[in-house]
Amino acid sequence: MNKFITAIAFAVSAVFTSTGCAQEIINGELHVPERRIEGFIYDGADRAIVLETISKITTRDGNDPGSWVYEWTKVADAELGRAEQAAESDQNAQAETLFFSAANYYAIAGFPEYHSDAERDALLKHFRAYERGGAYMAAPMQVISVEARGRSFNTYFHRPAGIDHPPLILWTHGTDKFKGHAYKTVKRLLDRGFAVVTFDLAGTGESTFWDLLSDGEFVHQAVLDAYASRDDVDASNIFEVGVSFGGHYAAKMAARNDPRLRAVASLCGPIHSPFMQTTEEIAYILGTEEGATVRAFAHRIGADPSNPDQVASSIRQFSLVEQGLIGQGQTIKTPLLVMNGGRDPLSPIKDLQLLANSAETSELWVMGMAGHCARDYFEPAVTDVAEWLWQYASE
Repeated sequence: MNKFITAIAFAVSAVFTSTGCAQEIINGELHVPERRIEGFIYDGADRAIVLETISKITTRDGNDPGSWVYEWTKVADAELGRAEQAAESDQNAQAETLFFSAANYYAIAGFPEYHSDAERDALLKHFRAYERGGAYMAAPMQVISVEARGRSFNTYFHRPAGIDHPPLILWTHGTDKFKGHAYKTVKRLLDRGFAVVTFDLAGTGESTFWDLLSDGEFVHQAVLDAYASRDDVDASNIFEVGVSFGGHYAAKMAARNDPRLRAVASLCGPIHSPFMQTTEEIAYILGTEEGATVRAFAHRIGADPSNPDQVASSIRQFSLVEQGLIGQGQTIKTPLLVMNGGRDPLSPIKDLQLLANSAETSELWVMGMAGHCARDYFEPAVTDVAEWLWQYASE
């Protein structure tokens, strides 16, 4: 594969993969890119268990021994059993850690499709394990229902212990990481005195009664409406942080100029360039080891993955330039932080600059030569993001 085609392949795949994982059987052999393996481990999986489990997998299909969903569910079930034993022995700290670990393995079991009955079952177990872990946090997590467009969806509300009216961060991940993936970051933000509400994008997680939509920020607006009226948070200090596709919608929320949002951080959000891919580029990637995630994303947006022309047409509507939200002068009044790695084809520097330049008050942080979401820098940078938000808090 020449360098030009390789760059196209990565750029197209980045649109669909966010920071998650992919797998594909090619010529009878399982292919899991190294960056996907590192993604598993980043979310809390044990490296030795990851490599051992991958070695047992011979098919993506079905739910029999040797299939992707079977082997990962087996690992998750064992971790859940250990969590339950710790809970029964009143080892609360260990129970919390193990329930969150089990949740991570269940999420891997369903990835990337969450399409078959077994995959959907694994996803449901992911959320239930996370909720059980949340009950053991210093301030127990609350599951809060929110209404939008006639549907009800769950949000996870985390409070810092000992603070009556904390400032609040609305936090979302991308298309293949859900409200139950934010454990490490939530703990960091709680330590900084923030309350955090996490929720799924439309078309992802437990919110698949909608497709992933170009106006999917309606979900974020519904969460803002619901939490701004609560009496146990500081409604004068509400912020939004979005990661990957969550960063895409965070940019859209900033563009709404809602005065209830003190500041917004868009972290590694796709803005324009990746949504302008051609039919030929998408057709190519469908035949590579990234094909599974392309198909998964197509399903999320309601496109037929066997029709590259339809996929190319469908993703174009997500461009914030095509929507007229950026590139029209400094139309964003909400203070905006834009952050990513410096070598990410999903959200290249020129797109980041275009977004930052569309805000009256903005900062652009570029993390060296890192790729999408700058994984090696991300967790340390979260502390800096929290400090950046604090400077816009009211007294």
